[in-house]
Amino acid sequence: MVVEHFLDQEFVRKYVEKGPACFVPGFEALHRMTAILLAEHVPADGRLLLLGAGGGHELTRLASHQAGWRFCAVDPSEQMIGAARYRMDQQGDAERVDWVCGLIDDAPAGPFDGATCLLTLHFVPDDGGKLETLRSIRQRLQPGAPFVLVDLCTDRAAPGFDRAVHRYGQYAALTGAEPDDVEQTTGRIRQGHLNSVPPERNLDLFREAGFESIELFYAGLSWRGWIMRNPNGSAGAMARTTGVG
Repeated sequence: MVVEHFLDQEFVRKYVEKGPACFVPGFEALHRMTAILLAEHVPADGRLLLLGAGGGHELTRLASHQAGWRFCAVDPSEQMIGAARYRMDQQGDAERVDWVCGLIDDAPAGPFDGATCLLTLHFVPDDGGKLETLRSIRQRLQPGAPFVLVDLCTDRAAPGFDRAVHRYGQYAALTGAEPDDVEQTTGRIRQGHLNSVPPERNLDLFREAGFESIELFYAGLSWRGWIMRNPNGSAGAMARTTGVG
């Protein structure tokens, strides 16, 4: 499902210009870390699957980090895909990207040498949707391939929920976010419009989806980032590699 505000061209423009950088502590460093972690396992001519790649933030940074990498960029918003395509074109790297306007099941089967899902999973309901999304990503990976995920992790039932949301808003305000944007974003979190889950739930989902070697590499207020691996000898990836199934 496309989140409604990502269909608004003006919202997309503001989001691409500075939105995530105001709300995600260490936003630039997060992308540098992601590139470093992926490069530990992805070959210099590797192909990467990026879910939620609209806007182009991770695309431009990963493309700059490794000149030989190619990308499959997946996002359900045509407006966000358009913004990412423009940024990659300005950087001279648009030809390195295959664009998919849709959900993970619309992506090619792969197998890919690595994948990312940054600032995206908290839009997916935890009604089986998160698990199926993670499984679909893993099934498109080579055996042993890395996967980097960064997610907003909150628990509305936790005693510290209100404090966590307040800190989230305070950070954004001090980093230059417009007051209306801060109010609207924190309001969506408080009202449960984002499908954010606590870190422990994410860890359970990663394991249930079949990932291993799960490692926390980033924490910024309520944001968490993990790197994990598709097991060596994964049946799903091997079937695609050999053309079986």
